[in-house]
Amino acid sequence: MQVAAGNFDLAITGIDWLHDHLAQFPSSPATALVDLRVAPVRIVAVVSNELPVSDGFEVREVWKRRSEPIRIASEYANIADKYARDHHFGRYRIIPTWGASEAFLPEDADLLIENTETGSTIARHNLKIIDTLFESTGLKIIDTLFESTGHLIGNPAVFSGSTKRRETAEFIVHSLKKAVEN
Repeated sequence: MQVAAGNFDLAITGIDWLHDHLAQFPSSPATALVDLRVAPVRIVAVVSNELPVSDGFEVREVWKRRSEPIRIASEYANIADKYARDHHFGRYRIIPTWGASEAFLPEDADLLIENTETGSTIARHNLKIIDTLFESTGLKIIDTLFESTGHLIGNPAVFSGSTKRRETAEFIVHSLKKAVEN
């Protein structure tokens, strides 16, 4: 938000947070500049092991027979909203979380959009990662919405701004790209 608003020229964050921001503000000027290739995680959809489903569309089919909306917990509220729309969930409710989101399933939420390195914490909570399916193409992506790593992000306006700010931003971008390549 600070980069998009022009309060910061550059920042380092996970690409997951940039995706979440862009899901809400698709015309935001915040953009990824350098993949730093650090802190890799997968963004996944998670349900209780007790729920007999293997992908997002099966979740939708289970909930068609129920009167209440699907409860989706996530610290990525905008990514979770997009996931629900992409999978045509119909009635759903996003429950914003912070911290140990796994504790929400199954009592307080039906589905979780979460990040994981190995999946071991998810498994320890008697949960499972489900597949995602892109209905328009029929393309099945096994158990990962997308992968995230640390990125340098920026507001492109800095590169057309004052000479000192532009040169500083270009130096940082160039230095980080060079460091990642080595």
